[in-house]
Amino acid sequence: MIRALGERDLWLAGVSALVATAALTLAFGIGRTRDDATTPTVASVKQSSGEVKLRPALTLGWRGASRGVEVHDGDAVFVPPGAEATIAFLDGTELSLDERSLVVIERPRAGVRNVTLRQGSVSGRAGRDGLTLNTPAGEAHLEAETEAHVELTGKQLEVSVKKGTAKVTGKAGGQRAIARGQRVAAAETGTTELAPWPAQLLLPDAQARVPFRGEPAPVTLTWSGALAEGAKVQVARDRLFAFLEFELPAVGGSAVVKQPSKGVNWWRLVDADDRPLSEARRFTCAEDVAPVAMFPRNGEVLLAPPGTEVAFVWAPLPGITRYRLEISPSQGFEPVTVSQTVAGASGRLKLTLNEATWFWRVRAEDELGLGAPSAPLRFRVIHKGIPEAPELFNPEIEVTP
Repeated sequence: MIRALGERDLWLAGVSALVATAALTLAFGIGRTRDDATTPTVASVKQSSGEVKLRPALTLGWRGASRGVEVHDGDAVFVPPGAEATIAFLDGTELSLDERSLVVIERPRAGVRNVTLRQGSVSGRAGRDGLTLNTPAGEAHLEAETEAHVELTGKQLEVSVKKGTAKVTGKAGGQRAIARGQRVAAAETGTTELAPWPAQLLLPDAQARVPFRGEPAPVTLTWSGALAEGAKVQVARDRLFAFLEFELPAVGGSAVVKQPSKGVNWWRLVDADDRPLSEARRFTCAEDVAPVAMFPRNGEVLLAPPGTEVAFVWAPLPGITRYRLEISPSQGFEPVTVSQTVAGASGRLKLTLNEATWFWRVRAEDELGLGAPSAPLRFRVIHKGIPEAPELFNPEIEVTP
């Protein structure tokens, strides 16, 4: 009896050990991290706003995807509501992800960049080898240098080509070739050619960023195409146009949004019954915020003979990786003696400044140009150290009356 119990206990212990080992293996397998040192970089985040997230391959955790973050094969990128992101690939492919979009960067197939669109929509340009976009409803293959918009709505994929040519394949088969100005829908049952939009949106450009300081300035929307009476311009904060911000008459080919909202704005043309007459585009009113200069502090004296390397430090801005550092003898920065682009939130410059009082400031630098400058800080340059005051070894002085 005792022996039987021992054998059973031993059997149970063995099973428990196997279960524990399997659980640990599963846990470590799921939670293991990718070695970025051995995984080649295939792209980087060119632009992002809001809480854009990236999930590295072989991991479950999401992390921030600000500008400059590297992207590897197998990575997933998610753009939440009210945000946007642009991914630039090494082969020249560039994808702009709209809000509520999720993509996975797959390994190339037959030398062609391969991306899976799980939800949402993207606009982009294929690189030198073309681009394949996979979705649950079908596949869109863009030839080299082709520009297109790809949107997944429910179980339907819609592809519209702005430049070049593409091929769209339905989930159950059936392929259609489309060129500039054409639209095709794909679903599980096949593909369907869609009529061209009656109106074409002109300005602002797709994914345009409109910088502002204080409050956004009025934005002029322009389009082309003959529209029936009752057509309207709709502006919303979301790409589904569930919550309209403005609704203006579509007359004369242009309309002015006098007080656009900060952040992402979507606009389109619709008929009197709210049926779309154009694609939907977004523009972003991005506040031009100045960085904060920190070191050298205001009024600091620097011992800096010609050729001395001096460190400058400032508080960085979200998503900005390049800055313009400027030095001038005038608080109004006229003229600018030193103007240098610096990567990151600090820089070390070899200065050849005369002994005098100087001012320095810093501003963001990106594809939009130069941002608002920081408040200038004053510093003084000397070439030789200031002699210390003499020390009196016997400070007592006897005074004889």
